[in-house]
Amino acid sequence: MQPRIAVTADDTDWRMPVGGPGLRLNVPSQGAWLKRPLLHVEATRPYLLRVMLGGQPLLWMRVDDWWNGCAWLRGPAKLAGAMAPLTAEEARRHPEPGAPGWWAAWNRWWVHQFETAEPSLLHAGSWCLRPLQAVSVAQAQGYSTVPIIGTGLLPEPPCGLDAALRFQPFQSEDWSWAEPGALPRRSGGVMPLRAPSPQDDGRVKAWRKHARDGTLPPVLLMYFALVERWLVVDGHDRLHAALLEGREPPLLGLWSFTEVPVVEDLSTLFRQEGAMKAAELRLRAKPGDVDAVNRALLRDHEPVHRLAVTRAFPLRGGAAAWKAEVTAWRKRSGLTVQPDDWAGFLSG
Repeated sequence: MQPRIAVTADDTDWRMPVGGPGLRLNVPSQGAWLKRPLLHVEATRPYLLRVMLGGQPLLWMRVDDWWNGCAWLRGPAKLAGAMAPLTAEEARRHPEPGAPGWWAAWNRWWVHQFETAEPSLLHAGSWCLRPLQAVSVAQAQGYSTVPIIGTGLLPEPPCGLDAALRFQPFQSEDWSWAEPGALPRRSGGVMPLRAPSPQDDGRVKAWRKHARDGTLPPVLLMYFALVERWLVVDGHDRLHAALLEGREPPLLGLWSFTEVPVVEDLSTLFRQEGAMKAAELRLRAKPGDVDAVNRALLRDHEPVHRLAVTRAFPLRGGAAAWKAEVTAWRKRSGLTVQPDDWAGFLSG
């Protein structure tokens, strides 16, 4: 029997809007959990990535050598059937949509899927499963101008949900601030893993009724920390249905994280002392902000920092294998790409 996931309530201040109570999942480092999960990332130098679904590529991605942008090519893997199907009966089983009990029920449902699916979406280590709220693109942060260095980062809130309806076989995007008057792409963007179903598809029509009734199950997003975006793992049709109804779908975020101990040195003591003084000044100005001040002080005195990470497994064969695969797939699929875009994808 596979070892169980240890589940505790998540009280982490992730510094982004959340929609309800979440869970921390401690996946044991033994048995089947040591295998590569169903959806996983493989990487090789220089900034070449491959997102795998089982044994097939979902997409190949290249981040620009100067970290000015990225491009990706969709692969042959098909997401359909990879997750347990959600039925209308299951959707209506949980009362009071959006209430804490509703979120708790869906959290439990997904933990059960993680434990029983073979292979699971999870690998050994620490994970967070948390209801999220999307932010507008204007509120989202711009991409980092250099690769992330260190043990992880705070996840960015999801933004630009409508981008999940724009599925392209090949796409490149600029992260640079260099173009006069142009806004950079934003961290936290939502990325589909399959093409959207047509508006007249039966499942989309059925989920539209659930969206109107308030019984739409949450869309599961997984954070891809290496490129600061959310992948739609389950719920493409539900997301599509909600947007067609002019509503924001309920979002459930999943991400792997690491814990970094806070070093008790002089800089930490000075920072904590500064936080205490700032809290005192804030309460003098706004005595009603007690709860917010207490949360901020608890965050500033935490013994560990929790940071989102994406485990990248070695890409066998390195850059040569990556280039050979994308070249072969382009030829086999008959994909048309502008020569300059393709040259940049291959050589950075």
